[in-house]
Amino acid sequence: MKNSTTHLLTALTALTLATGATALAKPAFEDVALGKAYLCMDSDTSSGVKYMFSDYEMTPGVFTNNGNAYIDNIGNACGYSKELALSNIYVTYDYAAGGAPEKDPSILFGWYGGNMNLSINGDRHWGPHPGAFPSVIGGCNVNIVPLGGGCGRIDVVGNVNTISFGGQEFWLDDIQDSEGECDWGYEDLSPSLMMGPGMAFTTDGLPSKTRDFILWDGTPFSTGNVQVSVTNQACNTGKELELRSATVLHDILASGVSYENVEWAYGYYGGHINFEINGDFRFENNVNALDGQTIGGGLVTIVPVASNCGWIQVDGIVDTIAIGGQELFVDCLKGDEVEPSTAPGDLDGDGDVDVDDLMSLIASYGSSCSGCPEDIDGDGDVDVDDLMILLSNYGT
Repeated sequence: MKNSTTHLLTALTALTLATGATALAKPAFEDVALGKAYLCMDSDTSSGVKYMFSDYEMTPGVFTNNGNAYIDNIGNACGYSKELALSNIYVTYDYAAGGAPEKDPSILFGWYGGNMNLSINGDRHWGPHPGAFPSVIGGCNVNIVPLGGGCGRIDVVGNVNTISFGGQEFWLDDIQDSEGECDWGYEDLSPSLMMGPGMAFTTDGLPSKTRDFILWDGTPFSTGNVQVSVTNQACNTGKELELRSATVLHDILASGVSYENVEWAYGYYGGHINFEINGDFRFENNVNALDGQTIGGGLVTIVPVASNCGWIQVDGIVDTIAIGGQELFVDCLKGDEVEPSTAPGDLDGDGDVDVDDLMSLIASYGSSCSGCPEDIDGDGDVDVDDLMILLSNYGT
């Protein structure tokens, strides 16, 4: 039933109200054991929010207490890591129990068939699908935002003391503060921006450019484009980049730092992939083929959070990173800044003295280049003295 919901959720845009940035709403379930199960009358706490289970309304006025819920991690709510799965049961988040209502909460959901219950501040409603609920519940405005693939987001405008959900094949998760945690989230780019290959641009101080997409036979495809999207196809909020047979490169080192433990949100919807770290290029049939590869000195791990989206993680120093796709979305590039190395010989400033520094010095060996990084001792030329300094610090 999962795929059949996409068209229905897309049709829900008639319910969408004009809203600004989404507000976060817990619980996140990350502090609850994976697989933990619940029955009616059970209760628990996550992220400081108490939640309780009770009877599910199967049809108007007909209730059952035979359902169950459990902590899942398959990404059916298009969130991140753990989520709550409901099967013929009703759950209530009691925000007021923490001392104050939740203002303007937003919550991710995944609906894969069956009837639903929705209640805000005790105003309970039954519906055959997410689009069946009124636009005002419990004194709050309700806005359903489709995210595709069975997922959606419910935005509530107003003060919420309690909010409750019931479903037959229904998943719930919080919204990660992804854009707030992003080092580069493309929020400063114009939503009308569209770029062909070979265009340079800057986002939040990060020098970037678009490139040709390289086909399977090595031929560059030069008629693709990169554009700004707000469709959340990378399962994040806010703006993202849509790559249509094109590649985008970010020069992190040119921004003044190097990064490690890098993460990049992706949405993959078919076609081949170009991927490059520190100039080390790969062509792959899909995103998952990158998993486990060491590219440009960094170990790549693919962490899916839904059927079409997830995170590309790189364990290693990243000076430059590029990705290209035929139907690909990227968002929220982030990582840990590498502390500048104080060791003489770190010519590229990436925090260590390694083969890249050695090759740079060899390329300049014998030249006069006062002030260049390769002239480590500052005597105006690159000679054996500079080489010995570098070698004495090699590996630091």
